[in-house]
Amino acid sequence: MPSLSRGRQAARALDGHAGLRDALFEIANERGHWAGIPMPLDGERLIIEPTFPHAEALMGMGKQPDSADDEGWRLRNQWYSRHHRCDILIMEKNGKIDWGKLPAFHHISHDLSTLGCSEAWGIEQEGRAIDLLGKLLRHRQFKQYLMTGMFLETSKRSGVTYLFRRLKPTVALRPGRTDRERMRILCALCMHPIAYYAGSWAGAMCPTDDVIAHLSLMRGDEAMFWRRSNQHPPYRPEAGL
Repeated sequence: MPSLSRGRQAARALDGHAGLRDALFEIANERGHWAGIPMPLDGERLIIEPTFPHAEALMGMGKQPDSADDEGWRLRNQWYSRHHRCDILIMEKNGKIDWGKLPAFHHISHDLSTLGCSEAWGIEQEGRAIDLLGKLLRHRQFKQYLMTGMFLETSKRSGVTYLFRRLKPTVALRPGRTDRERMRILCALCMHPIAYYAGSWAGAMCPTDDVIAHLSLMRGDEAMFWRRSNQHPPYRPEAGL
């Protein structure tokens, strides 16, 4: 690794995860992993693309052990209720059927978890990603992203307008059928190409790299972008709306 300036050395001295991040960066370069290696974090459940090398081993690091279900209940079915605004669970034990509610997560819990997961990202990596994004966007779009963490782009193929957001799913919008109708939300598209940390908005790649992945795939293969993404209805908390 090249020698660092005093300023960068001072910044790294304040980052307790810089050493591990640098080591993973070097290993990724040696093995030809263009997207790097996802960093396991203590207490965080890392979900990795199954085809990624050694995905199972990496996912096993840092996560908390599963608690045993001593009561012997088995989940039979689960769905989201718009009326109750939560998931409904159907459980079975020794032939007995019961049901319950699984409260939807509150955004603040995801936000706080994302703060903890930010240890996986380096300032230098995010800076390079922002520099690259600036070369892919028009001036107004890039200024909007720097000021708000969001920008809009309309697909010339489908006419769908996408609201790309930092640390949130991309929102797909369509104009109303009449001039008096507002933009309609089709869904929120959530995709982390390599890995993400469960219970947060955080991906294993730095936030702007995830935005670049969404933008590039939408421009290059819009249909694939939709297939690769989880499509969250706007009323679901996972949509981040």
